[in-house]
Amino acid sequence: MNIALSAVVISILLIHPFIFYCGIYLGKYSKAIPNFSLLEALLGSAIIALLIHGIAVNFIYKEIRFDILVKLLGGDLKNVEGSVRNDLFKNLLLEFVRYNFWLVLLVFAFGRVIRLILLFKNLHSFSASLHLYHEWWYYFNGYSYKEERIVEYDLIYVKAIIDTKNRTVLYNGYLMNFETIGKQLDRIYLANVSTMELKDLDQRIDDQSDILLTPNREYTLSLKYEHITHLSVEFIVLVNDQLRQGHN
Repeated sequence: MNIALSAVVISILLIHPFIFYCGIYLGKYSKAIPNFSLLEALLGSAIIALLIHGIAVNFIYKEIRFDILVKLLGGDLKNVEGSVRNDLFKNLLLEFVRYNFWLVLLVFAFGRVIRLILLFKNLHSFSASLHLYHEWWYYFNGYSYKEERIVEYDLIYVKAIIDTKNRTVLYNGYLMNFETIGKQLDRIYLANVSTMELKDLDQRIDDQSDILLTPNREYTLSLKYEHITHLSVEFIVLVNDQLRQGHN
């Protein structure tokens, strides 16, 4: 029994649900992959793969040698050499490669079509189950926990407090970018940064005079999220050269 060959064939047949998932969610700020156990992932992938292959074989009018496929899946190659000629086995192998190649392209393309529909109709913002992006993307784009858009904005102003052994510092700046790892926010990037050392954590951080202290407009500052103890986000809308501010 050839277990290695059997594992390779099974992996190829089970890869299509993953390709479909990539077709929907692959992109910048993509939604974090759900936490499944190995058994849950295999069972879920097997059920979806069975559905995909069940639909696909209905469009194949050539003879499908399921007898050989079953032997390959079971790793039983004893009778294959005697029952299948080399030229026939070569043709069957090429057909198997072509089948999986086109099926991978089709399921990926179908996933991208679903993604475009969700984006065009803005359906991805209606429910957490339809989210295409990371939950922090929705937060920084002005969505509330009720999946509603709070405000259309032009700039995001961030105030972040980092507490160290020696001092506590307030950082103010405009959010330029952010990075995530899994479901967690990893770091944020601020521009037009100003800082203020806080001697007392009870000191108010919403005082607008804070932003005038030690400004530096020549660099973008990267802050590790795990070091941030307090984070305030302010959505700023520019209207007729005036600022109208919405808070989150």
